[in-house]
Amino acid sequence: MGKALLALTGVLLVAILVGGASAREHPFSSADLVAMKLVPKLAEKGLDGNSSGMTDLEGQFSKTQIQKFRCSSSGNPAASVDMSCNTTQYGQDYNPDNEIAIAVDPANPNHLLAGSNDYFYRFNNSTGTRHVLVPTGFFTSFDGGANWIDGQIPMRSGNGAGDPSPGFDRKHGVALMAQLENVGPNTGCCVSQGDVSVSRSSDGGRTWSEPITVFKGSGTGIGPANNAVFYDKEWLTVDNNTSSPFYGRAYVTTSRFLNDLHGAYAESPIYLSYSDDGGLTWSTPKAISGSHPSCTAQTTGPAGDTTCDEDQFSYPEVASNGTLYVHFLNAQNEAEWEVPFDFDEQIMVVVSKNGGQSFQGPYQAAQLEDGFSDTPYSVIQSQTVWGHQIRWASAGNISVNPQNPNDVVVTWSDRGTPNPNATADCINDIPGTAPNYDPCNAGPGSDLDIYMSRSLDGGQTWGPRTVVEHKAGSAWFPWADHKPNGTLVVAWDQDSAAAPADKFKHVLKVGGGSSAAVGPAENVDVSLTHWAGQYVPQSLWPVICGPAGYSDPPVTDARGKDCNEFHGDYTGLAVGSDGSINVVWTGLNRRAVSPQIDFYTGQPHDGYAQDAMYARR
Repeated sequence: MGKALLALTGVLLVAILVGGASAREHPFSSADLVAMKLVPKLAEKGLDGNSSGMTDLEGQFSKTQIQKFRCSSSGNPAASVDMSCNTTQYGQDYNPDNEIAIAVDPANPNHLLAGSNDYFYRFNNSTGTRHVLVPTGFFTSFDGGANWIDGQIPMRSGNGAGDPSPGFDRKHGVALMAQLENVGPNTGCCVSQGDVSVSRSSDGGRTWSEPITVFKGSGTGIGPANNAVFYDKEWLTVDNNTSSPFYGRAYVTTSRFLNDLHGAYAESPIYLSYSDDGGLTWSTPKAISGSHPSCTAQTTGPAGDTTCDEDQFSYPEVASNGTLYVHFLNAQNEAEWEVPFDFDEQIMVVVSKNGGQSFQGPYQAAQLEDGFSDTPYSVIQSQTVWGHQIRWASAGNISVNPQNPNDVVVTWSDRGTPNPNATADCINDIPGTAPNYDPCNAGPGSDLDIYMSRSLDGGQTWGPRTVVEHKAGSAWFPWADHKPNGTLVVAWDQDSAAAPADKFKHVLKVGGGSSAAVGPAENVDVSLTHWAGQYVPQSLWPVICGPAGYSDPPVTDARGKDCNEFHGDYTGLAVGSDGSINVVWTGLNRRAVSPQIDFYTGQPHDGYAQDAMYARR
């Protein structure tokens, strides 16, 4: 999910990285660029560079074996807990978890359910390729996060799931997990199917049903197919307010990507479906993102059209009176682009007072400074944080004050002001060149902060952007919620020093207090998986990423080699009915070794593993 590339294939990406921009005057069409902004990448799905039939010391594995596998973990939630069990079975000691999300049982604040993208890699070291399954991982706790069950949600079909969105349905007594289901290549470029499904658990999250398809994709959505449909970045919420007229209604929203000719991007409006029987059956999906005078940039729409259909990152949120708010990012407000085809996004909110039957809006909640000219880039062509290589997305989320259903907050991460060094044609040079990958000279000025905007009239009008907290170094991936008394809490990833930093900490801010770290330092620039050197040769390493003075014998100057390229698109936070704050994030604090041979050192690759971290405050 998130900012990525659809129309450009991996072959073209390699050509860009190796050949540079000098030979092409107009390398990207408008459709290419909006796809780069919104569509998921193969690297996110773990499907770049795969091959079939691979084994390592653990031998063959199957989807059935993995889905039956269970293990456990424990720790002190007042400090932090690694929910990943990290057993050697099926390579869980090195395989990554990322995009961690969490929900709290409204009837029992000690009953927790989290989810992850849970990768299962196998490597063919004779060819340098790998095979992967990516089910949705689940983590269930019945004692406030001290002990966890670690397992996998079933996949109805395909070999890739993820984008986890957990929830509890109090009325029907079930736990729910929304996820993607797609079919990735053993070799080749593309991803097909593109479904969204929901699995149910009637025992609190110990065991799970076969998923029920809610949104049905068709064709090779990430690839060259005409008119293919691919759903991405779904999110689930449940109306657990006993006095609501829609008590027990579960909502799922998602982006519906439609291909134009030869797989070119056409549109990605937000769709919604709901269930009134605990997730057994679902309403016919329908588009809800509407139209607005600001949505003037139209990839395929007619001149003068203002349909807001180039969207991502939808998040539904239910107020105490049953009002449904849906947040999403939209990339069509051309009037706010500082340079042509900059695709700065805006946060839009639609509102339903009748259980999702109809919607008001969309309303403009915030204009972001997250355009293509505003940041440096990673070697896999994603916008990134200066001094790192992680794929960065500006999106935060939406939260409603439980004391006032008209008091709504959205959060996000961006640079705050436009890049003064941007030129009209710098976007043509994306992703730039080694060692900095900074085609628009965004550089240190791209320091990212966490911002919020607030509405006090049910989402119709919004106040100005406000800095949640400013610290030296960049901040990204915010997630917000409210305590029962209406206090706003926000957590995010925060650089541990001014850029270029090599570590970050996940921090939590409660109300007007200062933020504080909830876990250890995360070593994002020395990654066990998704490391830069497996995507580009040594001459193209992103040296700016560091770490400073880093060596990996026999490589004496290994700066940039092991920088993480993808550790998810979001973190998570959920407040319990007792006011407990449950925080989850992707950690990189445990050094580990994988069976993948590092072709620069000739040894098994080592670095910091991506783990599912939890803390309670």
